[in-house]
Amino acid sequence: MLRAGDIVAGRIQPSEAIRVEREVAEAHSKTRLRPGDLLVVLVGRIGEATVVGSEQEGWNVARSVALVRCADPGLAQWLRVWLAMPTARAWCETQAAGTAQRTLGLRSLRQLPVVLPPLVDRERALRVVHTIESKVEVNDRIAHTAVALVDAHFGVLAVDKKSWPVRTFKDVIRSARTGTAARPPVHQGAEGWVAPADVLRTPLPYIGITDVSDLAGVQGSVLIVSKAGQARAAVTLTPVIVGRGVLELGPNEGNDIWWLLHEIRSRSGELSQLAQGTAGRELSARAFAHAVVAWPPEEVLVRFAHLASALHTRAIAAQHENRTLGALLAGFLRNLASSARPPRV
Repeated sequence: MLRAGDIVAGRIQPSEAIRVEREVAEAHSKTRLRPGDLLVVLVGRIGEATVVGSEQEGWNVARSVALVRCADPGLAQWLRVWLAMPTARAWCETQAAGTAQRTLGLRSLRQLPVVLPPLVDRERALRVVHTIESKVEVNDRIAHTAVALVDAHFGVLAVDKKSWPVRTFKDVIRSARTGTAARPPVHQGAEGWVAPADVLRTPLPYIGITDVSDLAGVQGSVLIVSKAGQARAAVTLTPVIVGRGVLELGPNEGNDIWWLLHEIRSRSGELSQLAQGTAGRELSARAFAHAVVAWPPEEVLVRFAHLASALHTRAIAAQHENRTLGALLAGFLRNLASSARPPRV
């Protein structure tokens, strides 16, 4: 079953897909998905849309997602692009109800004003959007593959763990502290404030994507957040303010940061058991500092850091390019919207 949270940046990304009983799915046959269906988020990120691919054929959708079925696949793609334009976004916001969680009703969605330019103009616009989005997908694959390669190389080196001295994390890091800062007002630099959700939701283990040409000896910190039996970690690339619920580790040396990151990633389930509280989210600096770790010799750290920094640099460069592509796409959609004004209603 697809939920609103599975639709991100115009794509379907069901990281933790919900499975339902066959009888339940068959009882809601009208919302069984077909390739080419348009899906629109109704709760939270209202108006965000995507088109169903063959991979999701036969799936169902939650009530937080609207299913729009078009006879023409090209029309579904145009509606997806139209919903991403500022004009449609603003209209959806004016129609939404609720304060804690914005909700767009199906009845309101049916009244959405839509402009249909001549077919040749629509096809030209869709080609531009498709070209940009395809490049973004390629960059995402590059970035995720680069991180997976570092994980794999770490696993190869970690085979020798049994011969390394066993220490505690406090012996191999400079500092460990749990964030206590509340979210500051926007005008006081809230853009550098990191909440637990920022670490949990980042698709790659970085906070503060920037145009970094070389990550060798990067002087950052490792942020850790625990949730649902997992300890998620990310490296800071820019100065940040750590909020409540985030554990910040300061590595001793620049070569240590990548090993520390992948050590935590490889022991995600195990280290999450150190968290306290009913939800298992309170990971204290003291508990983590006393956890044991087999730490490699300096030559292993240096060799690993050389390869890891090169691959992470490539991953970050791909994500930085995606930011540029995102800005280009936003500008294109703004220009497109200005030339395709909806009728007055």
